[in-house]
Amino acid sequence: MAAAVYPAEPADLFVRLYDAISDDVFQDWTATHWYEDERVRRRANDIAEIVLERGVLDPGTTERIVAGRGDLGRFTILLGLDTALAHASPYAPCYDAPALAAVLVAYLTEGKYNGPGTTGALLPRCAFPGRPRGLRSKAEFFGVHRVPQAEWELLDHAILPAVHDPHFSRDEPVAVGCAPVLETYDDVEIEFGELDGAAVYRIRPMDSSGLRSRIKAIVRRLDESGAQLAVMPEASLSDSLLEHWKEVAFDTAARDRDRRPLRFILLGSGPVGGGDPPPNRAVLLDRWTGRELLVQDKMSGFTLDAPQMRLWRLPDAPDAGTAAEHIRPGRRIGVLDSSLGRLAVLICEDLGRSIRWDRELLACGVSHLLVPIFSKPILEYRWEEQGAERQIAELGAWVTVSNSLAVGAAIPDGDLPGPRYTCLVAGPKSLRRTGYASDRQFGVARTGAELGRLPTSELPRVFPGAAYDAWHAHWRDAK
Repeated sequence: MAAAVYPAEPADLFVRLYDAISDDVFQDWTATHWYEDERVRRRANDIAEIVLERGVLDPGTTERIVAGRGDLGRFTILLGLDTALAHASPYAPCYDAPALAAVLVAYLTEGKYNGPGTTGALLPRCAFPGRPRGLRSKAEFFGVHRVPQAEWELLDHAILPAVHDPHFSRDEPVAVGCAPVLETYDDVEIEFGELDGAAVYRIRPMDSSGLRSRIKAIVRRLDESGAQLAVMPEASLSDSLLEHWKEVAFDTAARDRDRRPLRFILLGSGPVGGGDPPPNRAVLLDRWTGRELLVQDKMSGFTLDAPQMRLWRLPDAPDAGTAAEHIRPGRRIGVLDSSLGRLAVLICEDLGRSIRWDRELLACGVSHLLVPIFSKPILEYRWEEQGAERQIAELGAWVTVSNSLAVGAAIPDGDLPGPRYTCLVAGPKSLRRTGYASDRQFGVARTGAELGRLPTSELPRVFPGAAYDAWHAHWRDAK
């Protein structure tokens, strides 16, 4: 009977117990007091040792613990399973667990730890909320993410195979290159029209010989700079320019791991993929293979109002009223796991429209958000920084925002005073999560082919996401 109630496999058992434990335990300090109890920690460690040695936990043992201690028993087993599963994570600091090889293989091949006997997914953690610890939520006690079935169905989750992974070190910064690509409105086509009685607009890049030459210069400068991750802005990509990027990036790639070359390039976004209207689609490219690693369609079109159209001096814009972006909205969220972390893309307006994606990205624990935008110049304390700060606090993610020069070139300095930036990279200030402080890096580029640089002339940088042992005191007992 016990065997029918509880699975022996650690990931499936974790899912079953996690879903079964009462949420009331986490509404007050009950779970925190349990977590700090040395007797609970010792029992959890004993369970971890059994699982690490045998690869399973006898269902009869689970039955006895739960029958005798209820939610406390479930919590204790969950801590033990979590410690064991840390050894099956390619991103955790724990290694050498042959008995859990099947769990690791399941993640690498099927995209999740748990099997078909449970719903949703169980994923290794790559980020921890960037706020001081207080009353922890249920998810924050563990080094894995339980993704419910409803959220999992909306995710396009993929894992980069180890043979293609850049193998970033979790303790070394990763330089980020953001080029504006677009310099003025001469580089873009902005078309206003009418649909069902309402004003609409579309933006696409001009596929000119000058822009193609600029792309070659950008790739060359990215290589010269030592950037390992690159992010281009919104409205700079089309089907034909996508093929040009692939050709230039692949043909010039230095395939030498010792040189830490550029591997990941977010090629901005634009009308890619066809259709009427087409999506506003971003593409993340693996430079070594030419493969599209992640594709994301903009989920929320941006509506321009009359003051914005006047400030931006958009050509042929209506004199009054509003104009809605005419695109086919995306409905799913792409997520990519690699040694850099768990990556996702939000396109401009999506950064501020969290209702469309926040549950999914929070459930799976995204560690890096790449955000191409088409907007006025980035200023301090404005919507880009505010959006990044929210994701740092909620997800613990690094956020990279990349803008073009096109809109800013049309706005006189007097109409938009203050320092102007073309990129923003922000993330948690400290792994210890003792405060709300964030690391904000504003970069400036003067031409479309330059890279946004800090006042020190250095490139902004992010740190890889990883399940750091500093986040989980119970892990130290099993090392």
